[in-house]
Amino acid sequence: MQRPQIWHYGLVAQSWANAGTEVGPEAAYYRKLIETSGQPALDLGCGSGRLLLLFLRAGLDVDGCDYSEDMLAVCQERAAKQGLSPRLYAQAMHELDLPRRYRTIFACGVIGLGGEHRLTMQAMQRCHEHLRPGGTFAFNYAVRWNDPPAWLARLSEYRRAEPEGWPASSERQRLADGTELELAARTLETDPLENVATRQMRVRLWHEGDLIKEEVHTQRLDDYTKNELVLMLERAGFSDIQIFGDFSDEPATADHKELIFICRK
Repeated sequence: MQRPQIWHYGLVAQSWANAGTEVGPEAAYYRKLIETSGQPALDLGCGSGRLLLLFLRAGLDVDGCDYSEDMLAVCQERAAKQGLSPRLYAQAMHELDLPRRYRTIFACGVIGLGGEHRLTMQAMQRCHEHLRPGGTFAFNYAVRWNDPPAWLARLSEYRRAEPEGWPASSERQRLADGTELELAARTLETDPLENVATRQMRVRLWHEGDLIKEEVHTQRLDDYTKNELVLMLERAGFSDIQIFGDFSDEPATADHKELIFICRK
């Protein structure tokens, strides 16, 4: 079985350390979910702690878990600056083996990362095992049919043009030490038969106009239909599966860009 293939390492993780901490509707949505479904909670795929640290500051009992130790290092550094001491675990979702059992597990924007359907299925089973009876598992999934470039990439004429070239230029992020990070992404391959896209992230570190470091990381992304995810959840043992749209209480429709799955053990 393959390992998850993500690009959140090295300079990519450093770019998250430099990024702002702005949050969208997902923050209020998952906070309300934790407050109504119960604590303790687990932020699965917590990354740099964008949501986790916000919830800890609000006094919620939330642990964090991520596959990338580099991202967890960023989270730990941010937490220390805020006087927080989160419980962080470096584990893959499909190998989840934590000491606590939770009333709420949520995964923000990470279902499908890694490009291996079997690992996603196993991750759902692990989440079911880590919930207390009656516990809630929730995640959001960005659909690709409302993303024209991603949807058109399935067509043969577009696939024949892959891999894409790197963009001629991209914006740079200025770091506190005066260096600059330049990020660029491209698609290597789109496989509609397996419903997997393979993309690369190139990160360059510049100092006073000189290139001092370059890294290229590859990430695979699974594509799922709504019904496929429902079947996977049912097979993992979940019931009472509800699907909402765009972090609202509206039932999901084809016009929504984010599907929010909420189910119970």
